Amino acid sequence: MRHHLLLPLFASLTLAACGQSADGFGSDDDSFGSLSQPIVNGEPSEDAADNSAVFIHTLPDHVCSGTLIAPNLVATALHCITDSYAGQFTCNPDGTLSEDSQNAGEGRMGDMLDPAGISVRVGPDSRGNEPAAWGVESFGTGSAQICRNDIAFVLLDRDVDAPITPVRLDYGVRTGDRVRVLGYGAREDGRDGQRYVRTGVRVVDVGPASDNATSVSAAPKTFVVTEGACQGDSGGPAISEETGALVGVYSLSAGSTCIATGVRNVYTALASFEGLAREAFAESGHEPILDAPPAAPEAPPVVGENTCSIARAPGSVGGGSLGFLGFAAVGLALASRRRR
Repeated sequence: MRHHLLLPLFASLTLAACGQSADGFGSDDDSFGSLSQPIVNGEPSEDAADNSAVFIHTLPDHVCSGTLIAPNLVATALHCITDSYAGQFTCNPDGTLSEDSQNAGEGRMGDMLDPAGISVRVGPDSRGNEPAAWGVESFGTGSAQICRNDIAFVLLDRDVDAPITPVRLDYGVRTGDRVRVLGYGAREDGRDGQRYVRTGVRVVDVGPASDNATSVSAAPKTFVVTEGACQGDSGGPAISEETGALVGVYSLSAGSTCIATGVRNVYTALASFEGLAREAFAESGHEPILDAPPAAPEAPPVVGENTCSIARAPGSVGGGSLGFLGFAAVGLALASRRRR
């Protein structure tokens, strides 16, 4: 369920959802191999400030990760809270599910689960903790397949005493941005529920903002990062290192393993679903804590009293003859050629 093949440019991606069963293995195709580990090359996240990243348990017995974005509201992946069958499926470059995968029934998302069966636990090692809250209402994109629009929000039955992560709703990420990724994926001993974090994860690709657009490298309304997330980290946050705001939730991985060279981890971009997020916030009774606006680009210098420039006299460079500066440049060029 977690092992995927990254195909060449213009090809489709063989992918799978990144949740797991609560026993810590959870592969729908164990013969394909199951790598059970948390955030790759990360560290245990024991800082109380990271308690906005939460452990999600759904009935019958599956686990994911999520983020508190209001005292009673969690952002996560849609496939975490639906009756989903991942298997080994193929996503087309535009984020649609391949015909072969559809025929096999893989990569689909069914009905949303009863929110009353969704619990949230808080803390760096939360598996043994009692639930801090239970779901009362869910908000999803309505997507029936897992390749894109894989984001959802769960309204809780009470406010949770934990930090709240700001959200980025007005603008997206850019290639080269750095994010922190967190999740509760399983360890090699099969135990899950311990939160891990990795910093400095780079955004390497950003998909188009519209579902109608096509892209050969990233699906619409997603962005791609390098090695970091792994099995059980589905729904976990990507948090901007610049502003500390939630910018995406973990959805899919492409690569031979979680630690493959060139592995591409796909996050659903939060800003692409501003309307759905604001609907969930309205039901929560809390206003979102918004990200700071992006820094304005530096204006180009304006020639004036406090700037320097080369004045062009009639007949100088650009006026029909070379002038002194032009002859100087030609002389330097000739000298350079003689030295060669």
